[in-house]
Amino acid sequence: MAGFKGTVFGPDFADAGTAVDFEADADGIRLAGGSHAPRWAAITVGKAGWDGSRLGLEWDGANGRYALTVADAAAVQALGTLAGRRAVRSAGAGGGTRAWVWGIVGATLALPLLLVLALLLAHEQIADWIVDRIPVAQEQKLGAQVFNSHKAGLKLIEGAPRDMVREIGARLTQGSRYQFEFHVTDDKSVNAYAMPGGYIVMHSGLLALAGSADEVAGVLAHEVAHVERRHSLRGMVKSAGLYATASLVFGDFASLAGIGADLLNLKFSRDHERDADSTGLTLLVKAGLEPSAMATFFRKMAAQGGGVPAFLSTHPASEDRFADIERAVKALPEAARAVSPLVYDYAGIKAALPAK
Repeated sequence: MAGFKGTVFGPDFADAGTAVDFEADADGIRLAGGSHAPRWAAITVGKAGWDGSRLGLEWDGANGRYALTVADAAAVQALGTLAGRRAVRSAGAGGGTRAWVWGIVGATLALPLLLVLALLLAHEQIADWIVDRIPVAQEQKLGAQVFNSHKAGLKLIEGAPRDMVREIGARLTQGSRYQFEFHVTDDKSVNAYAMPGGYIVMHSGLLALAGSADEVAGVLAHEVAHVERRHSLRGMVKSAGLYATASLVFGDFASLAGIGADLLNLKFSRDHERDADSTGLTLLVKAGLEPSAMATFFRKMAAQGGGVPAFLSTHPASEDRFADIERAVKALPEAARAVSPLVYDYAGIKAALPAK
């Protein structure tokens, strides 16, 4: 048997996968230690990884479903050859049998093409289907992975600005299924963004532009809504590409974490923005916060000279959106609109931001 290296996923292994040595021949594969030795007839073979360059092997074991991915190009080719020989070896050399074998081979080659065609025609629906089945716990692991890789490039701020953001965020997320983390970074651009799993980052430039804590609450409510409605996760899945989307079916979340660096450039759809506006207003009302400040601050950002704020470049804005928010606020009960402003020394909080 030839020796190979790969990463195995399954009930007996770590969530992020376990590096293993294994052997393979024309009969099947055998993991080091002999814990798993499926034959090719029981193994599903396919592409895996970010660009489909990896080989994915799946089989049913005693404790559930297992998957093995192989990245080395030479190993992928060798294993593909071994997997392809299994039908020929078992079929014999008779003329009728040869036709049967070639029929199987043809069907095997056609199936991936049909799958790719189906993915092209229904990529968005498939991505949504996959996202809806990702457990919150797994999404939070992904968010932690993305945030930790992103964190080194941030100049995180502690003290009064972050305390305020964290306290407002806690009011907005009370009872949530997510465990949110709120951070402020020293960045003069007017921006805020949410990562999957509840990691929200606000730039000091946005706090400097805001005129009150209520305006900050409006932005935070909008970002929290993106998390609750899983817009960031959906955007990452769809941007990851067809192969990466398909690989999520087998639990390969590493393909998504790889685009974490591009998270700031992901643009939400108009439907997602309107959904975040509507959900954000609901969160503000539920938390007893001023709902109209959301539209007030969005308009303030849109009126800024010297280019579109970073926030609006990734959160497409329009007059229709602002008008929709204002109409929704007017339709709220009087008690929801007549709330007291947040009690913060906002001038003092702005003074605590790093100097320009």
